[in-house]
Parts: sequence; structure tokens; C-alpha cells
Amino acid sequence: MFIINMEDILRERAKNYYIIASIAEKKGMYAESISNYFKSLFALCDFILYKKIKQIPKDHSERFSLLKINDKYLYSTLDVLFSTYRETYTKILNIKQVIHVKEKIKMVFEYAKINIPTQKNM
Repeated sequence: MFIINMEDILRERAKNYYIIASIAEKKGMYAESISNYFKSLFALCDFILYKKIKQIPKDHSERFSLLKINDKYLYSTLDVLFSTYRETYTKILNIKQVIHVKEKIKMVFEYAKINIPTQKNM
């Protein structure tokens, strides 16, 4: 019987999105980079929520609600950055925004106790 380990799935998803974001960043595709850094962040949030309460949110609204109750640090981090994520749909973004988001996500990787993908992983 095959048992799915949700923590492993979310951990790998966070790393994979981070790698894709880094590649897009190197190519100057800033909106795509930020979008994938956010997917990495969402996977990290879901990873931490799953570890704490064994629940994975079905959408962004539920993620915010669960974080507000269960993890104030992640809630405030996501709350501050979320407007930048929304801008990926309609605005031209710049490298400063990418770097800002990337630095916050690195902090969340550390908070989650997950190794940040390195150059050799890319």
C-alpha cells in the first residue's frame, strides 16, 4: 500500500516553485518569478499549517483565515506581501520587488526548517 506523506509533498512543492522562480528571475521574467515565489510561499504556509493542525486550505481566503488563528508570523508575512502577488496579473514588476519577495520567502523557509534550494539544485 502506498502512503502519501503530505509534508513531503508540500516541502518538495515549495522547493520546486522556488527553483522555477529563480530561473524566471535570471531570465528577467519578474512577474513570473514573483508568481512562483508566491506559490513556494503558499506551499510553505500549507506545510506549516498541516504540521500544526493537519489541515490544508482550499484557497487563499481559507489560508489567510487559518494562518490568522494558527500562525501570526506567517499571517502577517503573507498579508504584507499579498498585494505584490496580485500585481503579477496586471502590472509590470521590477527586480527590487522580486528581491524583496525572495528575501521574505527565504525567511519563511528558515522558519519552516526547510533547506532553501541552492544553485546546484537548479
